[in-house]
Amino acid sequence: MMDVLLTGGDTELGRIIAEGFRDAGHQVVIAGSRRDELEVAAKELDVDSIVFDNTDPSSLEEARSQFPHHLDTIVNVPALRWDGGDPRTYTLTERANTWRAAMDATVLSAVLTVQILGDHLRSGGTIVNVVADNATEGSAEAAVKAALSNWTAGQATHFGIRGVTLNAVASGRGAEPGYDGIATTSPSVAAEITRLALFLTTPAARHITGQTLHVSHGALASFA
Repeated sequence: MMDVLLTGGDTELGRIIAEGFRDAGHQVVIAGSRRDELEVAAKELDVDSIVFDNTDPSSLEEARSQFPHHLDTIVNVPALRWDGGDPRTYTLTERANTWRAAMDATVLSAVLTVQILGDHLRSGGTIVNVVADNATEGSAEAAVKAALSNWTAGQATHFGIRGVTLNAVASGRGAEPGYDGIATTSPSVAAEITRLALFLTTPAARHITGQTLHVSHGALASFA
């Protein structure tokens, strides 16, 4: 049994991933900034929760005393709070807000969480950074995904000294209708992300670190 802390527990994706780790027999603590949603998820899953905003250094510092002293796994799930509407109609301010929100939710949140909790990880532990959506080329999400991938690869070298693996799990290009490699009822992206995150915590995955791994309903990353 592993001790797991999952951020973004106040999102649907976070709840699904937490449920997968719980069902696999692990001790899970979920975290998020939206108290009401987090408490509902914690009650439904019968797990502990910690309220903090992992894009805010002050909030993380205030919650420090609540963190589990020892962890085997950290799963960083982004919790985007900004919806700017149609990008084609953005003002300059709206575009700036969109890019900042995407960077904060996916990259800054992981950076700060790992900085404050990294020392809580046991040797041989695992960090998984999640990219929830398949980013459109040229979008803020695509730039943020590239930044997270680069940071993940760099941190893997640092944490590898302690035998800790660090990878990103990203939603890739989904299968198009009629693609032969897909069953009639394919698993949800959330379910695939959960299974891959779980696999990365196992002894069979100890050689995988510093990578960005995609889940795409079994489809190829690119189509000929």
